[in-house]
Parts: sequence; C-alpha cells; structure tokens
Amino acid sequence: MPFRVRAEVAELVGREQPCLALGALLDAARSGAGGALLLTGEPGVGKTALLAHLMSGATGVTVLATTGLESEASLPYAGLGDLLHPLLTLVPRLPRPQSRALRAALALADQDRDLSPYAVCLATLALLTTAAEREPVLVVVDDAHWIDEPSRAALLFAARRLAADPVAMVLATRDDPAIDTGCDALHLAGLSRDASTRLLDRHRPGHTAPGVADQLWRATGGNPLALADAADALTDSQLAGAAPLPEPLPIRAGLQQAFATRVAGLPEATRSALLAVALSASADTAFLHAAVQSLGAGRGALAEAEAAGLIRRDDRRLGFTHPLLRTAVQRGATVEERRRAYEALAATATGGERAWYLAADVLGPDERAAGELTLAAGEMRRRTAYGDAARALHRAAELTADPAARSRLLLAAAADAQLAGGLSDAATWLGQARLLVTEPRPAADIALAQGSVLTRRGTPSIAQRVLVDAAEAVLPADPGRAATLLRAAVDPALIDGRFRDAYGYARRAADLAGEDPAARIALAQTRMFTGDLAASRAVLHAHAAYLDTLDPVADAHPLSLAGLCLCWLEEYRAADRLLTRVITATRRAGALSPLIRALSFEAELRRCTGDWPAGYVAAEESLRLARELQEVSSAGFAQVVLARFDAFRGRPAPAARRLAEARRIAGPLGTPGLLPFEGSTRGALHLATGEPQEAVACLEAVREFCAHTGLDFPDFLPWAADLVEAYRCAGQREPARDRLDEFAARTAGFGLTGVRAAVDRCRALLADDPAEAEAHLRAALSRFERVAQPFEAARTRLLLARTLRRNRRRAEARPLLRDALTVFEQLDAVPFARQATAELAAAGERSPVRTESPMHLLTPQELQVARAVAEGRSNPEVAAALFISRKTVESHLSSAYRKLGLNSRTQLVRHLTAVLPPLAEAPAEPEGAAEP
Repeated sequence: MPFRVRAEVAELVGREQPCLALGALLDAARSGAGGALLLTGEPGVGKTALLAHLMSGATGVTVLATTGLESEASLPYAGLGDLLHPLLTLVPRLPRPQSRALRAALALADQDRDLSPYAVCLATLALLTTAAEREPVLVVVDDAHWIDEPSRAALLFAARRLAADPVAMVLATRDDPAIDTGCDALHLAGLSRDASTRLLDRHRPGHTAPGVADQLWRATGGNPLALADAADALTDSQLAGAAPLPEPLPIRAGLQQAFATRVAGLPEATRSALLAVALSASADTAFLHAAVQSLGAGRGALAEAEAAGLIRRDDRRLGFTHPLLRTAVQRGATVEERRRAYEALAATATGGERAWYLAADVLGPDERAAGELTLAAGEMRRRTAYGDAARALHRAAELTADPAARSRLLLAAAADAQLAGGLSDAATWLGQARLLVTEPRPAADIALAQGSVLTRRGTPSIAQRVLVDAAEAVLPADPGRAATLLRAAVDPALIDGRFRDAYGYARRAADLAGEDPAARIALAQTRMFTGDLAASRAVLHAHAAYLDTLDPVADAHPLSLAGLCLCWLEEYRAADRLLTRVITATRRAGALSPLIRALSFEAELRRCTGDWPAGYVAAEESLRLARELQEVSSAGFAQVVLARFDAFRGRPAPAARRLAEARRIAGPLGTPGLLPFEGSTRGALHLATGEPQEAVACLEAVREFCAHTGLDFPDFLPWAADLVEAYRCAGQREPARDRLDEFAARTAGFGLTGVRAAVDRCRALLADDPAEAEAHLRAALSRFERVAQPFEAARTRLLLARTLRRNRRRAEARPLLRDALTVFEQLDAVPFARQATAELAAAGERSPVRTESPMHLLTPQELQVARAVAEGRSNPEVAAALFISRKTVESHLSSAYRKLGLNSRTQLVRHLTAVLPPLAEAPAEPEGAAEP
C-alpha cells in the first residue's frame, strides 16, 4: 500500500472524540456560528488524516485548504495566497482599502508603500466572511507552523473574530509551534493501547502477538505513523514474538531515518528532483518542474517519487506528504548536491526567491548575493511582509564584509523586525550592529533603536541607560542627535517610575535643542508630573498649533501623551480633540500599537468626564489588542483603568483579578511606573468594599512611591483624597488631618478646580461642626459641577444630603439624593446607588424601582458598534474601523436595537445623543490660586 494512503487509513483508528469535536465546529458553522480550533500533536500522530476526514464530510460548505511548507516559510503571503485563491473573484466586493491591501499582498497589484499589514489582516477576515454570505466556509490549514509569518498573522487575526460568522477554521500544528492563537486548542495524543493494537492488526492482519503489540505501543507512545513504520520494518517473526525486536526500534527517534530509507532506494535522478523540491521556497508545480529539468531530471523523476508516496501534487502545488520527508532529503544530500540544486532553483526563479537561492549555501562574503537580498527586502517591505524583509536584510548583513555596511543592514533589519513584532531578533541584531561601529553618530542611531526595543520588551531601566550613555558619547560631535536620544529616554523613564530622571532628560534635551517644539513639549509634560502645572499648561497652549501639524500616525505617541496630560489638566475638550485624531487615524491606517495607547488614554478621559460606558469599551479594546500584540506595559495600564471602573461598579472580584495582573506586569523587573496606578486603584477598591484599613495600607504605599520617585502631581490619580477618606473611615482622624494638610499645601498652586473640590470634600469629612461641613461640601459641589466631573459631583451630593438629613433637614436632602441616584444609575455605580437609595429611604422617600440604564444593557462591543453607527458610518466602515467582520457588526447592531427598543439608525442617533454626556471644558482659574 502506498505510504500516504496507508497513513491516512491507519491514523483514524481510535480518533472518535477528536472527530466529534471537529464535526461540532463544522456543524456550528452550518448553523451560523463561527469559531476556530488549534489542533496540536507531534509529527505522525494523525492530524492530517483527521483534517482529511473532516473535509470529506464537509458537504454544502466552501472548503479552503492549504498546507504549510518549511521552504515557503520565508515567502511572504504564500500560504494566504494558496488558501484564498478560490475566493479571488470576491476581492472586488471588498471595501477599496481592503481590496488594495489584499491584491498587493498577494502580488496581484502594485503596493502602496504606506500600506499597513493590518489592512491585509482585515481584508482576509472580510473575504472569508463575504464568502460565508453564500454558504458556510471551512478553512483548513495543515502544518500551520510552516506557514509564512504574514499569512499566519492574517489567519490568526481572522480566527479570533469569527464568532458571528459561519466560518470554521482549523489550524493543525506541532506541539511546540510558537503560535499563540487565542483560540481553543485540541491536543491529539498518541493512541491508546487498544487502538494501537487495532491499527497494527489492520496493517498486518494476524501477524502481531499481543505482547509485541504492547511493546510497540510503549515504545512509540501510540504515535500512529511510528507504529505503521515499525510494522513495515519488522519481520513476521519479530511481530509474532518468535524473534527479538531490534534495538533501537525504527520509530520515534528513528522516524526520520525511516523516511530517509525510502528516499535512499530511489534512482539518483529522483533523489535530485526531491532535493530541489525540499530546498525550494515555492510549491508551484510549474516552477518545480522547470527547476528539476534544469538539473537534468525529467518529469518521470517526480512521477516516480509520487508513486512511492513521497510527494503529492495538483495543477498548482507540489509538496511532500510529510514534513519529515523534506528534512530527511535535505540531511541526506552532500554539499555538492545542495549547491547544484540551489543553482537550478536560482536559474529558474526571479526576484526575491532568486536572491534567497543565491545566498542559501554561501559560506563567506558575497556582495552580489547581499545586494540582491537587499533589493528583495525592499519588495517584501512594500508588501508589508516586514518579518521576511528583516530576515533578508539579516542574511544580507551576514554576506557583507564591510563593517559599516554590515551595521547599516543590521540596523535596517532590526527596524523591520520591530514592525513585525520580532523584538527579540531586533535586540540581538542591534547588539551585533553596535559591535561593528566606532563612530558616535551611527552608534547613536543604533542606540535610539535599542531604546525603543528595550522599552517595548518591558525593560525601561536598561533602555534609559543605553539612550543616556549614547547621548553622552555623541554630544561633542552632534548635539542634535544627543537631544533626540535624551528626549527618547523620557518615555522609558516615565514607564520606569523615575519622574525626576524623566524631567532631567527632558531639561537637557530642551537645552540642547533650543526652540525645538518637540523638546519643549516633552519638557512640559515631565514638569507636570513633578508638580509644575502652570508651566506645563502654558507650553502646551503655546504649541497647540504645532501639535495640530503632527502626523497622527507617525507621531501618535507624543500626541496621545499630550492628550492625556491635557485630560489631567482638566482641559477635556482639547484632550478629546487630540485623542480622537490619533484614534481615527491609527484605525484607518491599521496602526495597532499606537492605537492601543490612545484607547487606554481615551478610557481615562471618559472616566473623568463621566462617559463610563465608552471608557470601559475603549479600555477593553486596548487590552484586547495589547494582548494580541504582546504590548505588556499597555496591557497593564488598560487593566488598572478597567479595575477602577469595576471597583466603582461593584465588581470586586474582576477588579482584584485585573489588579493582580497589573502588579505582575509592574515588577520587580517590569514597569514600576504602573505601581501608583495599581496601588491607587486597589485603594479605591478597598474603600468601595468597606475595607478602610486595607485602603490606608495601599494608598500609603502609593504616597511613599511618589515621594521616592519625585511624582508630585497627586491628582493624576486621586489617591491623596482617597487616603484622607480611608483614614477617616478607619477612625484615625489625626492621620487624616495630617494627610489633608499635606494634600492642600502641595496642590495650592495647581489651579485645578477638581483638586480644590477634592480638598473641600476632605475638609467636610473631618469637620466637627455640621455647618462647616455643609459649607465645604457646597463649595466642593459647585466646583465639581463646573469642571464637569459628574461622578465626583454625585458623590459630593450624597455626602451633603447625608449631612443635611442627620441635621433633620430631610426635605433639602431629598432632591440632592435624587440627582445623585440618577447619576449613579447612569454610570452603573452600584455601591453608590445603594447608598443613595438607603439615604432616600432614611430621608422619608421611597426611591423608585431601579430600572437599568439602557446603555448598561449593551455589552461593551455592542455599545462600541452602536456609537460608531451613530457617528454616521456604514456597516463595512464600522467593521474596518473596529477590526471585526461585517456579520459581527450586524449581529451587535441587531442586539443593540432589540435591547434598546429601537428600529432604525435615526432612532439610535437620537437615543445616544440623549443619554451620553457631553464633554465640557474646565473653567479658567487664576494660575497659582490659593486655597480659601
């Protein structure tokens, strides 16, 4: 029996449960619900046979299938092109940006240089879901670990977003594929003892004694292919137990040798043809036939290999029946045989493939091969295949003798690797590049890139040292470069919690750069963290026009940070304008990394201004994308923002889980700048759950951290006011007074209305005289209302009403409580709503039965879709903006209509306009105004 047929028959033995799981996934797609499954297992365990079984029963379904090939792993979008080939007629139906992206990625059209790889990801999702509008789609990818990186990224992007579409995706891969799919996984283990015995009996009926079957099962771990190979290699006497089994058995460790044995018995021409197939970066049948003919082996050589069950082919693709065959063929070839095969492939190929073949077996410097690889990398970059471009440039560097040129190639390779998410490779290559240069200017350029990589990898302390040392070295030769390096050191310093150092770097950069606006703004931002709010506000105002000229994609990070600073300066409209620019532009460009940061900052803005539903949605999306891109520090910030929402909404368990994850990210070798956010949020959680002593411990730790690091702006998270309240609730009035005096003195010159209101409310909490407490609370309420912080205003109304009721002024308390309750219910602030309800009852009024705010009936993504539609976007535009499918948009929108009792987009716009709070600008107050 031919090898391929034998394996496919044998491997299905004992696979009832995996077959059921795969069948359930397909049935769900037929019912309109999509999903993805990762099928894992060692080579030979039966993944391919299960996939073939699944596809054989996929009636009434569009089946898209491909198999990863090791030789194609460096060929951008090869796997995606093969998989989507049957759907290319649907590409014109996609939105134009997606159509352009996909056609460019598959080399069907010219590439826009600025096109994002995420546009290809979204186009892949859109094409699959468009095909699913006709009938369900089954996507099958075998040997997914050999799929080229851009194709794999696009497929995994789609796999995570298929819940609402009739698309089932199965990716089969080895046990250690270095693939984090975010999908459910089904591990395919070896066969049981009974199933192994049945397989042996099917393969060699009546020949295998029970004791021998048990020995083989133990030795193979139940690997079906290994069992079949052992049965092939053993004699009848050995299988019957009349002769001893060989040691070692030709299984598991000898599995590759079993493949090599099959190849060794073939004619020389067939072995040469197989070597060309094994070394090829393309599975194209016509290309391989041409390469084989240039070796002097005709079509008959490949036909003989196919008859032996070693390769399979159709009109377009040709490949091995098992990946270990490719390895066996490669390892069995001599150096001269490999050289001849590569020469034949290079003579047949063009472009980037030809460059790879020319460079494949070169041992020393080869400027010609390096030059061709460099040109090929440019083509790959234009197709957004940044990982492949990085590898091409790295190989070109290996073939380059001149140290300076080699360093430049390594720097370029690292830049592409960063874009592809390969931070580890980028760090290694930058280290190699640094060893090759002696001049300060190129060393500075390398250090600038190293600082970015180290920061993103979660080692901001090392990033600072690299950047500052490089700035000192280049300063005598190029002060401008030194200024750029010092300005770059500000971000890792802030992430590292070294606020004084961040200010020092920005101060020196500004001195060196003169009137450069970027340096001035960076300095202003660090001055805000160290307490100089007046100067920070003045610089941001003075350079508002400059900020408007910045590219919201290329300069997204400084623009987002400026937006966050404006938020903390209570200039909410200006903050909203900047953050909206960045979010809109990065969504359109598919620039997910800067989008992640902007979304988390937008969530903080919405928290302050009382649009909690939108804030929660933004933080959730930020966290989801940060996990996909492994942006660790961004994920930590999103977690603490979500935890604060959860704490005030009466969800202590999820809040505690989020804070535990944030603390893990923060240290001890992570991002300590996250600690004040985590600690202040944890303190707020303890306050909300009635644990004041625990709140004191958390918030005192935040206070010590700020004092140690130079962070002198307590309002960027309201830990100082919470600390006073925690001491008061714990019955420790003297420490509470001390902390209040400290808080008031430190913030007297801030000129922030919300901070002054928080001081007033703290004074009311500690006042012994009811009239004094009332006066402070009324002053605080007036200020919170003016600065448009609805949650803080409602908390203050609750305290004021409680004070009035206790002084038997229940009639005055009731309207305050009604207003506070309305806000708490709109924000879904359950613990505070309960307090207001209890106070209303004590004030002699039965509160109405609480009806949940319509906005809280929606899931975060339903609300996100509803808001996008209300902005006037079509369903395809919403899908593109939110990186989901059109069917998912329709599903969320239908659910939102049903929950809100609406029937049209017009009604949705009116409803959201009525229930969502507007942003308000903080009132202008005299800078440095003192506390009354």
